[in-house]
Amino acid sequence: MSGDVRRALELGRPRRTLYRDAHYFVATVEVDPDRMRQWLPPGIRLADKPRADVFTAWFPDCNYGSVYHEAGVFVHVKAGRRTGIHCPWMILDDDVALILGRELLGYPKKLGEIEWQHTSDTVTATATRRSHELLSMSGSLGDVIDSPPMILGRPHRNVVGLSGVFVPWVVAFTPVETPIEVRRVEDVTLRISGSERDPIDQMGLGDVVDARLHRVDLSARMPPLPLRPLTPLYTLSRLRPRVL
Repeated sequence: MSGDVRRALELGRPRRTLYRDAHYFVATVEVDPDRMRQWLPPGIRLADKPRADVFTAWFPDCNYGSVYHEAGVFVHVKAGRRTGIHCPWMILDDDVALILGRELLGYPKKLGEIEWQHTSDTVTATATRRSHELLSMSGSLGDVIDSPPMILGRPHRNVVGLSGVFVPWVVAFTPVETPIEVRRVEDVTLRISGSERDPIDQMGLGDVVDARLHRVDLSARMPPLPLRPLTPLYTLSRLRPRVL
């Protein structure tokens, strides 16, 4: 067995924790349904209560040895009888995590810069790409939440593939999330700026209704399940914010 195959099996071992002590600074915001619908794949509908999670994240320990940051948007969507998430935009500062997440799981990842500062009392983060500050969030850490909502361990409805013969597909998967600690974030400030290539300011993201700092372990369960193909025009019509 070649070293590359052994390494791939080690990375994807289903019973092993993939990410350890992942940090997500999350602001759950109201969503303008009319503005957000155009960023969703055909057939994916917003949850009954239109919401999205705007987040920055820090990953100090994972199976493939990268230490990196992310920023992104998880839109709450219908996934059968449950509330799932769809990711229309994400940036990060590690190329290995970019390739894995984009090619295998359909997160539309692009390289960017994320500054992250976390003390015992506060958390602050800023996401920048191509000299444009896109997202800035900060707050004070409050009480531990006894029964917090999940951040990543929910049904996903993402899109993999590009265009041409290999048309884009809607895929479904649900990571395994094990909470370590979730604390409320108080006095939160959230500034969404956007840019011509990263137009998150046009997605209808509104007022903050809740903010939390999640620390979780994450594992894979089943590989992504293809649900249905999309027209090649899907990617062409969404070069921003998925590709450019």
